[in-house]
Amino acid sequence: MVDSSDSENSQTESGQTPAPRGPRCVQLLLDRFPHVREVSEQLLNDSEPFRELSEEYEACTEAIERLEPSATSAGLLTEYRALRLRLEGELLRCVCAHYAARDAR
Repeated sequence: MVDSSDSENSQTESGQTPAPRGPRCVQLLLDRFPHVREVSEQLLNDSEPFRELSEEYEACTEAIERLEPSATSAGLLTEYRALRLRLEGELLRCVCAHYAARDAR
């Protein structure tokens, strides 16, 4: 992961901490699920399986972006879109499991 220590303690003019700087998978995840930003950031730092899913989500999104301009790969594009939806489901299951574990304490 890219070192974001320079921005960890900085704040925006409105007093909020800016989004972490890091790989594109982090930004894709936070853009897609802004309502679970805090727990996503925590899981990205603490959970290897969550990071791996996030990286797979990034790779899948990049494949979709490469295939979208091409009209010749409609079937493959459909498969990647379905895979991305499954990855989103897995990422959200990790978030739900985190909340459940936190509430059980």
